[in-house]
Amino acid sequence: MHLVAASEEQMVQRDALTYSEWGKFLSLEEYAAREKRLRAHPWSRSAMRTWLLCGEDGAVLASCETFRTPSFLRIPGGSLVPGDSFAIASVFTEERLRGQGYATRLMDLLAAELERQPRAHAALLFSDVGPRLYARSGYQELPAWDWHLSPTPGDPAGPVDSLLREDELATALAHLRHPEVPFFFWPTPAQLDWHLERGRIYAGHLGCSRPTSAGARAGTSTILWGLVGRSPELTVLMLDARSASETWALLEAARHEASRCGLSRVVLWEEPSHATFLELLKGGGITRVARNGSLPMVRPLRPGLPPITPLLPAPRGLWV
Repeated sequence: MHLVAASEEQMVQRDALTYSEWGKFLSLEEYAAREKRLRAHPWSRSAMRTWLLCGEDGAVLASCETFRTPSFLRIPGGSLVPGDSFAIASVFTEERLRGQGYATRLMDLLAAELERQPRAHAALLFSDVGPRLYARSGYQELPAWDWHLSPTPGDPAGPVDSLLREDELATALAHLRHPEVPFFFWPTPAQLDWHLERGRIYAGHLGCSRPTSAGARAGTSTILWGLVGRSPELTVLMLDARSASETWALLEAARHEASRCGLSRVVLWEEPSHATFLELLKGGGITRVARNGSLPMVRPLRPGLPPITPLLPAPRGLWV
Protein backbone atom coordinates (compact mmCIF):
# COMPACT_ATOMS: atom_id res chain seq x y z
CA MET A 1 0.00 0.00 0.00
CA HIS A 2 1.13 3.54 -0.72
CA LEU A 3 -0.05 7.13 -0.36
CA VAL A 4 -0.72 9.47 -3.30
CA ALA A 5 -2.05 13.01 -3.66
CA ALA A 6 -5.39 12.96 -5.49
CA SER A 7 -6.01 14.66 -8.82
CA GLU A 8 -9.06 16.86 -9.34
CA GLU A 9 -10.74 14.01 -11.21
CA GLN A 10 -10.07 11.63 -8.31
CA MET A 11 -11.49 14.17 -5.84
CA VAL A 12 -14.73 14.28 -7.81
CA GLN A 13 -14.85 10.48 -7.85
CA ARG A 14 -14.48 10.42 -4.05
CA ASP A 15 -17.32 12.96 -3.74
CA ALA A 16 -19.74 10.45 -5.23
CA LEU A 17 -18.69 7.87 -2.62
CA THR A 18 -18.63 10.15 0.44
CA TYR A 19 -22.07 11.61 -0.28
CA SER A 20 -23.79 8.93 1.81
CA GLU A 21 -21.64 9.92 4.80
CA TRP A 22 -21.71 13.72 4.64
CA GLY A 23 -24.47 14.72 2.22
CA LYS A 24 -27.25 15.36 4.75
CA PHE A 25 -29.95 17.79 3.47
CA LEU A 26 -28.44 17.78 -0.03
CA SER A 27 -29.04 15.84 -3.23
CA LEU A 28 -26.02 14.15 -4.79
CA GLU A 29 -25.78 16.98 -7.30
CA GLU A 30 -25.98 19.62 -4.55
CA TYR A 31 -23.35 17.80 -2.51
CA ALA A 32 -21.00 17.63 -5.49
CA ALA A 33 -21.54 21.36 -6.05
CA ARG A 34 -20.85 22.03 -2.35
CA GLU A 35 -17.57 20.16 -2.46
CA LYS A 36 -16.51 21.92 -5.64
CA ARG A 37 -17.38 25.30 -4.14
CA LEU A 38 -15.52 24.63 -0.89
CA ARG A 39 -12.44 23.43 -2.78
CA ALA A 40 -12.55 26.66 -4.80
CA HIS A 41 -12.47 28.79 -1.65
CA PRO A 42 -9.17 30.72 -1.27
CA TRP A 43 -8.24 28.86 1.92
CA SER A 44 -8.79 25.47 0.31
CA ARG A 45 -6.85 26.44 -2.80
CA SER A 46 -3.81 27.37 -0.72
CA ALA A 47 -4.03 24.89 2.15
CA MET A 48 -5.92 21.74 1.13
CA ARG A 49 -4.79 18.40 -0.30
CA THR A 50 -6.71 15.17 -0.74
CA TRP A 51 -4.80 11.94 -0.05
CA LEU A 52 -5.51 8.41 -1.28
CA LEU A 53 -4.35 5.12 0.19
CA CYS A 54 -3.86 2.82 -2.80
CA GLY A 55 -3.22 -0.88 -3.10
CA GLU A 56 -0.47 -2.35 -5.25
CA ASP A 57 -2.95 -2.55 -8.13
CA GLY A 58 -3.74 1.17 -7.80
CA ALA A 59 -7.22 0.67 -6.32
CA VAL A 60 -8.21 3.32 -3.78
CA LEU A 61 -8.70 1.83 -0.31
CA ALA A 62 -9.25 4.95 1.83
CA SER A 63 -8.95 8.73 1.61
CA CYS A 64 -8.71 11.91 3.65
CA GLU A 65 -8.00 15.63 3.35
CA THR A 66 -5.39 17.83 5.00
CA PHE A 67 -5.49 21.57 5.54
CA ARG A 68 -2.27 23.42 6.34
CA THR A 69 -2.89 25.45 9.52
CA PRO A 70 -0.50 27.88 11.25
CA SER A 71 0.86 26.89 14.64
CA PHE A 72 3.34 28.43 17.04
CA LEU A 73 5.97 27.31 19.52
CA ARG A 74 6.68 29.61 22.45
CA ILE A 75 10.40 29.59 23.21
CA PRO A 76 12.14 30.74 26.41
CA GLY A 77 11.65 34.48 26.72
CA GLY A 78 8.14 34.27 25.26
CA SER A 79 8.90 34.71 21.55
CA LEU A 80 6.74 32.75 19.09
CA VAL A 81 8.25 30.55 16.38
CA PRO A 82 5.77 29.91 13.53
CA GLY A 83 5.37 26.55 11.87
CA ASP A 84 2.92 24.40 9.96
CA SER A 85 0.39 22.02 11.39
CA PHE A 86 -2.12 19.97 9.43
CA ALA A 87 -5.82 19.60 10.17
CA ILE A 88 -7.09 16.25 8.91
CA ALA A 89 -10.65 15.82 7.67
CA SER A 90 -12.99 13.46 5.82
CA VAL A 91 -11.25 10.19 6.67
CA PHE A 92 -13.27 7.71 4.61
CA THR A 93 -13.26 4.03 3.75
CA GLU A 94 -16.01 2.51 1.62
CA GLU A 95 -18.28 0.20 3.61
CA ARG A 96 -17.21 -2.85 1.62
CA LEU A 97 -13.57 -2.19 2.56
CA ARG A 98 -14.02 -1.47 6.26
CA GLY A 99 -12.61 -3.63 9.05
CA GLN A 100 -9.31 -4.30 7.28
CA GLY A 101 -7.18 -1.58 8.90
CA TYR A 102 -7.03 0.71 5.89
CA ALA A 103 -7.90 3.89 7.81
CA THR A 104 -5.12 3.20 10.34
CA ARG A 105 -2.64 2.50 7.55
CA LEU A 106 -3.71 5.74 5.85
CA MET A 107 -3.13 7.73 9.04
CA ASP A 108 0.28 6.16 9.63
CA LEU A 109 1.53 6.81 6.08
CA LEU A 110 0.10 10.33 6.16
CA ALA A 111 1.91 11.12 9.42
CA ALA A 112 5.17 9.93 7.87
CA GLU A 113 4.54 12.18 4.86
CA LEU A 114 3.72 15.21 7.01
CA GLU A 115 6.76 14.68 9.24
CA ARG A 116 8.93 15.37 6.21
CA GLN A 117 7.54 18.88 5.86
CA PRO A 118 10.31 21.30 6.91
CA ARG A 119 8.21 23.35 9.36
CA ALA A 120 5.94 20.58 10.61
CA HIS A 121 4.64 20.86 14.16
CA ALA A 122 1.59 18.62 14.65
CA ALA A 123 -1.50 17.03 13.10
CA LEU A 124 -4.98 17.88 14.38
CA LEU A 125 -8.27 16.11 13.75
CA PHE A 126 -11.81 16.06 15.11
CA SER A 127 -13.02 12.49 15.53
CA ASP A 128 -16.68 11.50 15.18
CA VAL A 129 -15.88 7.85 15.96
CA GLY A 130 -14.28 8.25 19.40
CA PRO A 131 -10.57 8.15 20.24
CA ARG A 132 -9.58 4.49 19.68
CA LEU A 133 -9.07 4.49 15.91
CA TYR A 134 -6.78 7.50 15.90
CA ALA A 135 -5.02 6.66 19.17
CA ARG A 136 -3.52 3.70 17.29
CA SER A 137 -1.65 6.22 15.16
CA GLY A 138 -0.37 8.31 18.05
CA TYR A 139 -3.18 10.85 18.45
CA GLN A 140 -4.01 12.14 21.93
CA GLU A 141 -7.49 13.40 22.80
CA LEU A 142 -8.30 16.77 24.32
CA PRO A 143 -11.31 17.64 26.52
CA ALA A 144 -14.52 18.25 24.58
CA TRP A 145 -17.27 20.24 26.28
CA ASP A 146 -19.91 22.46 24.70
CA TRP A 147 -21.94 25.33 26.08
CA HIS A 148 -25.46 25.66 24.68
CA LEU A 149 -27.22 28.99 25.01
CA SER A 150 -30.85 29.52 24.16
CA PRO A 151 -31.70 32.47 21.86
CA THR A 152 -33.15 35.58 23.53
CA PRO A 153 -34.93 38.46 21.78
CA GLY A 154 -33.12 41.78 21.63
CA ASP A 155 -30.73 43.93 19.66
CA PRO A 156 -27.35 42.18 19.28
CA ALA A 157 -25.61 45.56 19.43
CA GLY A 158 -27.20 46.42 22.78
CA PRO A 159 -24.90 44.59 25.26
CA VAL A 160 -21.60 45.24 23.41
CA ASP A 161 -19.42 48.09 22.23
CA SER A 162 -19.63 47.11 18.57
CA LEU A 163 -20.65 44.35 16.19
CA LEU A 164 -18.19 43.02 13.63
CA ARG A 165 -18.74 42.54 9.91
CA GLU A 166 -17.46 39.64 7.82
CA ASP A 167 -14.98 41.94 6.10
CA GLU A 168 -13.47 42.72 9.51
CA LEU A 169 -12.38 39.14 10.27
CA ALA A 170 -8.68 39.81 9.71
CA THR A 171 -8.66 42.89 11.95
CA ALA A 172 -10.68 41.13 14.65
CA LEU A 173 -8.49 38.02 14.60
CA ALA A 174 -5.36 40.15 14.95
CA HIS A 175 -6.93 41.74 18.04
CA LEU A 176 -7.30 38.37 19.82
CA ARG A 177 -4.70 37.33 22.36
CA HIS A 178 -2.58 34.29 21.62
CA PRO A 179 -2.93 31.51 24.22
CA GLU A 180 -0.35 31.54 27.02
CA VAL A 181 0.73 27.95 26.39
CA PRO A 182 3.98 26.44 25.02
CA PHE A 183 2.36 25.39 21.72
CA PHE A 184 -0.89 26.27 19.96
CA PHE A 185 -2.74 26.28 16.63
CA TRP A 186 -4.05 29.55 15.20
CA PRO A 187 -6.50 29.92 12.27
CA THR A 188 -6.12 32.43 9.45
CA PRO A 189 -8.84 34.90 8.39
CA ALA A 190 -9.33 32.83 5.23
CA GLN A 191 -9.90 29.72 7.34
CA LEU A 192 -12.60 31.49 9.35
CA ASP A 193 -14.23 32.70 6.15
CA TRP A 194 -14.23 29.09 4.90
CA HIS A 195 -16.54 28.32 7.83
CA LEU A 196 -18.81 31.19 6.82
CA GLU A 197 -18.79 29.89 3.24
CA ARG A 198 -20.30 26.66 4.54
CA GLY A 199 -23.07 28.72 6.10
CA ARG A 200 -23.65 30.55 2.83
CA ILE A 201 -24.19 27.17 1.19
CA TYR A 202 -26.54 25.76 3.83
CA ALA A 203 -28.65 28.80 4.77
CA GLY A 204 -31.21 28.16 2.06
CA HIS A 205 -31.60 24.51 3.09
CA LEU A 206 -32.06 25.33 6.80
CA GLY A 207 -34.89 27.84 6.41
CA CYS A 208 -33.16 30.52 8.46
CA SER A 209 -31.36 33.80 7.89
CA ARG A 210 -27.60 34.19 7.88
CA PRO A 211 -26.27 36.47 10.63
CA THR A 212 -25.66 40.03 9.49
CA SER A 213 -22.73 40.28 11.90
CA ALA A 214 -19.65 38.09 12.33
CA GLY A 215 -19.02 38.75 16.01
CA ALA A 216 -18.70 41.53 18.56
CA ARG A 217 -16.38 43.41 20.89
CA ALA A 218 -17.01 44.32 24.52
CA GLY A 219 -14.22 46.14 26.32
CA THR A 220 -11.04 44.19 25.63
CA SER A 221 -12.86 40.92 24.80
CA THR A 222 -13.82 39.68 21.32
CA ILE A 223 -16.07 36.98 19.92
CA LEU A 224 -16.35 35.68 16.35
CA TRP A 225 -19.38 33.65 15.24
CA GLY A 226 -21.33 32.44 12.25
CA LEU A 227 -23.80 30.03 10.73
CA VAL A 228 -21.21 27.52 9.64
CA GLY A 229 -22.81 24.25 8.60
CA ARG A 230 -25.81 22.02 8.32
CA SER A 231 -27.33 22.78 11.76
CA PRO A 232 -29.40 25.93 12.36
CA GLU A 233 -27.09 27.18 15.11
CA LEU A 234 -24.99 30.25 15.73
CA THR A 235 -21.54 28.76 16.27
CA VAL A 236 -18.81 30.60 18.16
CA LEU A 237 -15.59 30.28 16.17
CA MET A 238 -13.27 32.20 18.52
CA LEU A 239 -13.70 33.77 21.95
CA ASP A 240 -11.09 35.93 23.67
CA ALA A 241 -12.72 36.31 27.10
CA ARG A 242 -10.93 38.68 29.47
CA SER A 243 -13.51 39.17 32.21
CA ALA A 244 -16.80 37.66 33.36
CA SER A 245 -18.79 40.82 32.60
CA GLU A 246 -17.38 41.14 29.07
CA THR A 247 -17.96 37.43 28.44
CA TRP A 248 -21.59 37.82 29.51
CA ALA A 249 -22.03 40.82 27.19
CA LEU A 250 -20.58 38.97 24.18
CA LEU A 251 -22.69 35.87 24.75
CA GLU A 252 -25.83 37.96 25.24
CA ALA A 253 -25.13 39.58 21.87
CA ALA A 254 -24.73 36.10 20.36
CA ARG A 255 -28.07 34.98 21.86
CA HIS A 256 -29.79 38.05 20.40
CA GLU A 257 -28.20 37.40 16.98
CA ALA A 258 -29.37 33.78 17.07
CA SER A 259 -32.91 34.94 17.89
CA ARG A 260 -32.87 37.52 15.11
CA CYS A 261 -31.88 34.88 12.55
CA GLY A 262 -34.32 32.21 13.72
CA LEU A 263 -31.56 29.86 14.88
CA SER A 264 -32.13 27.17 17.49
CA ARG A 265 -29.26 28.00 19.85
CA VAL A 266 -25.75 29.35 20.30
CA VAL A 267 -22.99 26.73 20.54
CA LEU A 268 -19.64 27.53 22.16
CA TRP A 269 -16.75 25.10 22.46
CA GLU A 270 -15.20 25.38 25.91
CA GLU A 271 -11.53 26.34 26.11
CA PRO A 272 -9.31 26.36 29.21
CA SER A 273 -8.85 30.14 29.15
CA HIS A 274 -12.53 31.02 29.50
CA ALA A 275 -13.94 28.00 31.36
CA THR A 276 -13.86 29.84 34.71
CA PHE A 277 -15.90 32.76 33.35
CA LEU A 278 -18.45 30.41 31.82
CA GLU A 279 -19.03 28.59 35.10
CA LEU A 280 -20.35 31.88 36.53
CA LEU A 281 -22.98 32.10 33.77
CA LYS A 282 -24.74 28.73 34.22
CA GLY A 283 -28.52 28.74 34.33
CA GLY A 284 -31.04 30.89 32.54
CA GLY A 285 -30.87 28.93 29.30
CA ILE A 286 -27.10 28.26 29.48
CA THR A 287 -25.94 24.65 29.92
CA ARG A 288 -22.67 22.71 29.71
CA VAL A 289 -22.78 19.34 27.92
CA ALA A 290 -20.30 16.71 26.80
CA ARG A 291 -19.71 17.16 23.10
CA ASN A 292 -21.30 14.65 20.74
CA GLY A 293 -18.60 14.02 18.14
CA SER A 294 -15.83 16.34 16.92
CA LEU A 295 -13.42 15.09 19.59
CA PRO A 296 -10.16 17.05 19.16
CA MET A 297 -7.08 14.85 18.87
CA VAL A 298 -3.47 15.87 18.28
CA ARG A 299 -0.36 14.02 17.10
CA PRO A 300 3.12 15.62 17.27
CA LEU A 301 5.03 15.56 13.97
CA ARG A 302 8.46 16.54 15.28
CA PRO A 303 10.69 15.64 18.22
CA GLY A 304 10.77 18.17 21.02
CA LEU A 305 7.23 19.47 20.61
CA PRO A 306 5.87 20.35 24.07
CA PRO A 307 3.67 17.63 25.59
CA ILE A 308 0.05 17.66 24.47
CA THR A 309 -1.97 18.55 27.59
CA PRO A 310 -5.63 19.41 28.33
CA LEU A 311 -4.56 23.09 28.41
CA LEU A 312 -4.03 23.12 24.64
CA PRO A 313 -6.99 25.10 23.21
CA ALA A 314 -8.94 23.78 20.23
CA PRO A 315 -11.53 26.45 19.32
CA ARG A 316 -14.24 25.72 16.78
CA GLY A 317 -12.46 27.95 14.27
CA LEU A 318 -9.87 25.18 13.83
CA TRP A 319 -12.41 22.51 12.90
CA VAL A 320 -12.39 20.96 9.43
